[in-house]
Amino acid sequence: MQKNIFWLVGLIILGYIVLKYENFTVILSGISIFIVGMFFMQDGFKQLSGGLLEKLLQKFTSNTLYAILTGFLSTSIVQSSTIITLIVVSFLSAELLTLVQGIGIVFGSNIGSTTTAWIVSSLGVDVKISAYAFPMLVFGVILRFGKSNASKGGGNVLLGLGFIFLGISYMKDGFDIMKESIDLASYAIEGYLGIIVYILIGALATVIIQSSAATLAIVITALNADSITYINALALAIGANVGTTLTTILASFTSNENGKRVALIHFLFNLISAIFITIFIYQFQGLTDFIAPYLGVSESNYGMKLALFHTIFSVTGVIILTPFIPLLVKLSERLIQKKVSSASKPKYLTPSVLSNPDAALISLRKEIINLYENCQKAMLHALNLHTTGLTKETLATRLNDEVSIIDTNIDEIYQKNLKSLYSEIIHYSSFAQEHMFDFQHKEVGELKRAASLIVEVLKDTRDIQKNINYYLKSKNDFIKEEYNILRKELAEILIDINALSILESDVEKLTQFELIKSELTQNDLASSEEIDALIREDKIKATMATSYMNDSATGYSIQKKLVEVANILFLNNDLLKKIGEKRDEAK
Repeated sequence: MQKNIFWLVGLIILGYIVLKYENFTVILSGISIFIVGMFFMQDGFKQLSGGLLEKLLQKFTSNTLYAILTGFLSTSIVQSSTIITLIVVSFLSAELLTLVQGIGIVFGSNIGSTTTAWIVSSLGVDVKISAYAFPMLVFGVILRFGKSNASKGGGNVLLGLGFIFLGISYMKDGFDIMKESIDLASYAIEGYLGIIVYILIGALATVIIQSSAATLAIVITALNADSITYINALALAIGANVGTTLTTILASFTSNENGKRVALIHFLFNLISAIFITIFIYQFQGLTDFIAPYLGVSESNYGMKLALFHTIFSVTGVIILTPFIPLLVKLSERLIQKKVSSASKPKYLTPSVLSNPDAALISLRKEIINLYENCQKAMLHALNLHTTGLTKETLATRLNDEVSIIDTNIDEIYQKNLKSLYSEIIHYSSFAQEHMFDFQHKEVGELKRAASLIVEVLKDTRDIQKNINYYLKSKNDFIKEEYNILRKELAEILIDINALSILESDVEKLTQFELIKSELTQNDLASSEEIDALIREDKIKATMATSYMNDSATGYSIQKKLVEVANILFLNNDLLKKIGEKRDEAK
């Protein structure tokens, strides 16, 4: 309740700011467009991950040196370390890069960003990446109408980049008044205190303007006007390098753990480099002045010297910190840990019993039953059925009620929860088999098969979920009824398996299992005959018929797999074999 009140108050305050202050409205619009761009880029990269993109990335970032070179060259071409870093965050979100590769690209982009200062200082050109926004948006929309995933993915990437450029442009426009009102000369202070003050000003200016290149352009202008001293200009450049990390941090909010980690490492890289350079700033000033004549930079051309210092600063940071990339990775993984749901944590896989085959088998069976129960809940929600108090009696009532769609993302449930649990089961079973006899190896193999079938069932349910949700809202009562029958069949077999799981008598279990198999046979025949009749009587359209036939076949496959899972997990197969032999003898 309190959280909702805070949200409401926050929205009211935000609404007042938007209506009252036009400048803030532009800034907030820029941030919003920026975040939308991040979402488009992530979706685009996921659609493009058909193999070619990964191969190209692996080819050009196969080791740290190549990754650094890739970051340097791409940033030099794009003229924005921010954009390259945002792309890296998006790639990490789509799992197209490893964290080490991403860090290498970010390190290289820091060197590449110095080319902007060279261009500004040598040509006086105000580079505006936002000029590319509108063409990207236009071509992005056109590609989105393509039929292939590559076309749609490329369109989303272009839309994402276009929105990001546009967002940054809006943010910079909104802060123009602030930028123009900054009087750098008023902060002139001698010595290290002045250097620290100017570093803070440079960082703050870059945070406000959202561009270290724009900050450096201001610094170069101030230098040419003799508004600041050369040493204070160098301090501003250091601050700009630290301030530029804010955009990466902002982008990482919509990313996964690795995206957040690379944002943290980017900040640490720039901060540590800044601290080192600040300590030896006078020595680096001397080094810059020494190298400048060899590059044709005159003694009085402080703008070019600033660009040279910026390059030396970035290269020094890369040289110092590259050997510590593994350490930075471990630090970031410790500080930003992967969120693990309780559903993804094993309950019964105790390492201490691995050397005891019988106990390990019991633990493994219990954990797979736990996996099944979690999958069963997700399946019923995907069928828009709540699990609480669900029986065959209550099922009939719920199926007749008005359908209320339960928002269930099976892919997300699997990736965040059940994939980890499934992996733990496979990992545990591999170690457990080291201490087992051949007949126990066979049992473990069956249990692993059950776990695999459970995951397959979950994914099969995902495949029919979309049509179930669509046709349950259809105005055609016949197709709606067929999909309700499909829901009923799937739910009933889950209910029957639950009943089987709690029986204690092996004879009762066998009877229940035979009932389940009998119902499975009836479901297959009934659905086939019913759909044929509806097609002949023209009660449903051909598109409805084909959709239902495919979904019905998938539904029957789900039921068969569930029966096999029940057989492995809940029945005494040795007893079944003996009973079967007795029946054969009686015949």
